Amino acid sequence: MLYYNNHTMKSYSDFEIAVTAAESGRFLLKVRGPRGEEGDGELRPPDSDPQVQTLLARLRALDLDEAGIVALGRALFDALFAGAVRDVYVRCRGALGSDEGLRLRLNIPPSAASVAMLPWEFLYDPDRGPLALLDAPVVRHLPQPDRIPPLTAPLPLRVLLTAAQTPPPTAVERELAAVQTALERFGNQVSTTVEPHLTVDTLQKRLREGCHIWHFVGHGGFAADGATACLLFEDDLGDPEPISALQLSIMLDRSNLRLVVLDACATGQLSLDPMRSIAPALVRAQIPAVIAMQSPVSEEATRAFAGAFYRALADAFPIDFCVTEGRRAVMNIVGLGRADWGIPVIYTRTEDGRLFDPPAVHTPSTVAEVTARSVGTGIQALEALIETGSDVREAVIAFRADFQAAAHQIDILADYKDVHDRLHSLQFHCYNPIVIDMRRLPDDDLAWESIASYEVALQGILRDLDQVTERNRLPASELSWVADVRAAQADIAQAIEASDPKLLKKAIRLLNRVLTTQPSLINARLNTAARALRLTSLVQGMSAVRDWLSNAGYDAARISQIEIGVAALTTLSASLASLVDEHDRWQIIDLDLRRIEQFIDQDMTELELSWPDVRERLAPFYLESAESWGAALKQDADKVTSALEAADLTRARQFFRRFRRQAGERFFRVDIELKRVCDELRKVGEPLASVLRMLTP
Repeated sequence: MLYYNNHTMKSYSDFEIAVTAAESGRFLLKVRGPRGEEGDGELRPPDSDPQVQTLLARLRALDLDEAGIVALGRALFDALFAGAVRDVYVRCRGALGSDEGLRLRLNIPPSAASVAMLPWEFLYDPDRGPLALLDAPVVRHLPQPDRIPPLTAPLPLRVLLTAAQTPPPTAVERELAAVQTALERFGNQVSTTVEPHLTVDTLQKRLREGCHIWHFVGHGGFAADGATACLLFEDDLGDPEPISALQLSIMLDRSNLRLVVLDACATGQLSLDPMRSIAPALVRAQIPAVIAMQSPVSEEATRAFAGAFYRALADAFPIDFCVTEGRRAVMNIVGLGRADWGIPVIYTRTEDGRLFDPPAVHTPSTVAEVTARSVGTGIQALEALIETGSDVREAVIAFRADFQAAAHQIDILADYKDVHDRLHSLQFHCYNPIVIDMRRLPDDDLAWESIASYEVALQGILRDLDQVTERNRLPASELSWVADVRAAQADIAQAIEASDPKLLKKAIRLLNRVLTTQPSLINARLNTAARALRLTSLVQGMSAVRDWLSNAGYDAARISQIEIGVAALTTLSASLASLVDEHDRWQIIDLDLRRIEQFIDQDMTELELSWPDVRERLAPFYLESAESWGAALKQDADKVTSALEAADLTRARQFFRRFRRQAGERFFRVDIELKRVCDELRKVGEPLASVLRMLTP
């Protein structure tokens, strides 16, 4: 059965790795950690080393043993993580919780195709081991300007299993059967269609019928020019029919597919023009995620991978975790010493690895989600009773002012959340990638094409911000910076038209000014709005109406729904108040820790003087918590105290930094949970507004 369970789910923090082609065949690196840690460096691809060249040739022939896999992985790791980049990587790993992983998101532009062609999936951390088999999945991220609409899966999910039985012969039926067996975990929530002899016409017909996942078993390769990748379908006579990457991307464009799994050799392998390669071409065709193979792999390995992958997908894990499970299954079949486990490649344009929203019947993942839904159901029950008689309407009108005040506050909260999310999109979907592509100018004209796609995304962000402005609920002074974003967008469009790097830099400086000041201000206003939201009056109003309806003998089932809604609203109100209080307390502590951190490298006096007070104020946080973070934070606090008492300032500094990371991570989690509650409150606001419309004369 398809279900979502955050308590057992692996979560990932993104470690962004952006590669930029520079002059003289050089490549620049820029990395960004999950909490804004940044570092720059230079990538020197290791494939110029004769020993690495030999290892790569052996990999393509699937002739690597365990020692060779480790040697190749170490060479790739040392090339990617060096200097400041490695420092950021080590810091980010040290800040992870026990149930977290570090998703390595490789963003490699077409101008750096030679870098993209390297098998980064074999990265081997000398302190950890093969990362793709552990808690650091390697994802090849290909951002696109068009947004990915969330797919609230209309059950059943539709899966298309296909094969093309072209030479050389393979046991395609066995793999299709293995996938079907794995899909049985979905129960009746999945509908499977099997096409063992795929033709172009058959695929086009099935796509018209609609499907969410397409799995292909067969052969792939490159055309005679050696640069154009293709899949081999069957023609009407059963003979091979090559379908190029471009043709396939046109067929699949806007097809509503969320995932394509290509069990065909060379579908993940890049040509010198990545968009003539299968997997990147499909991502450009708006497919959120593509899993492909970068070289031939054994049939037993592909069956093991597919079975484990789909079983994890059925349990609703993120796609990168599903691929990790598939890799481990392959390792268990063929051993670590064979390279089969590293052959699958993930290409994606999703931000969090989630391809499907849970269906309406899923088990809610948070208290806020449970309560918000129950509150909404209770208010809808009240709306239904209002329609039954004017006396009910009059009873509710007495509390209209309370309902209006709550609805207005929820609307303001929702607007701040919208602005907060648009600023996040501006940072990570426009500003950051444009800055990366700017470095390719003026030498690489293709950079303008990428920048143009991000300018389209910027237009969408401005449209969303305009909608917030038009609602006229937030002070105009707080959104005056939108004019700067609009001016920057106009300059970017003009710069693209004129191929003018100078004008582009001017626009980026303007966006940088916005992003330097506004996210923290909007975040503070969002928290202030949450603090100002008092749901008590709404609870009292709904409780009074419920009592009146009960005494008047109205529908007991509807009254029961209102009763559940009142109880849920009480819980939601308490949860919001508790989160706001915890957030404010962490905010104060965070300021103290930042002050100590600012001086700790030059002078330990601030730590020695402030630590007793900081620890006393922080102690209630971790002593009252039964969660793992509480015990970890206490342990680090004790180590700082012991080191200071022993006058071991070097270790005190070391332990404080770890304590600081742990505390910062917890503050981050509280902030995320508060924003989640704000999102859920929007669901309360919608039925509440509907009731208010019924009460308007």
